[in-house]
Amino acid sequence: MDETALRASSSEELAWRSKEGCRASFGQLVERYSPGLLYFLSRRASSIQDAEDLVQDTFVRAFENIHRYRNKWKFSTWLFTIATRLAASHYRRKQTAGEFSKAGSNEPMCPSTILLRREQRLSLWAQAMELSENQYQVLWLKYAEDMSVKEIAKVMGKSQISVRVLLYRARAGLAQRLQDKVVEGDNVDEVYQESELRRMKTGGA
Repeated sequence: MDETALRASSSEELAWRSKEGCRASFGQLVERYSPGLLYFLSRRASSIQDAEDLVQDTFVRAFENIHRYRNKWKFSTWLFTIATRLAASHYRRKQTAGEFSKAGSNEPMCPSTILLRREQRLSLWAQAMELSENQYQVLWLKYAEDMSVKEIAKVMGKSQISVRVLLYRARAGLAQRLQDKVVEGDNVDEVYQESELRRMKTGGA
């Protein structure tokens, strides 16, 4: 299958071809989901290298278990569920080893925040990075990965009610942060801010 056909295929089609032994199809999945996974996993990692390693481990685990993939869930839901479990294990190991900073630090351990702010210091996702880990992840899965509440609940191992509450609080928190930036006199793109906040406030969960 040529590159154009691969890019035009849905993730679910690529997953099923991967199950049949098509390495090019799995390679397309890696290319398609690597950036999103890196952003998603960065909140659990203590360094950018750890985040990149988690992304690689996620794809290795997915490749080893692709035969278990079923079309009950979208491929992205299945993949991000694997990533979430690996990140939880990573966090427990690091915590046991004492490699995270002590509780009470207000400085978020988000290596990708630096990269985001190099591109655009006041971008929406740079601000979202300042929310709690769960709030950031639920926003990313909802708006960047276009998952439903049911799918997000599956990925995060939470009830659908909990996900809805997280979404509400995350939208409100992000809106407040952006409003504070305007009050402080920072140069926020007003059209971008308005359209994105309207989407987050009124977008159906």
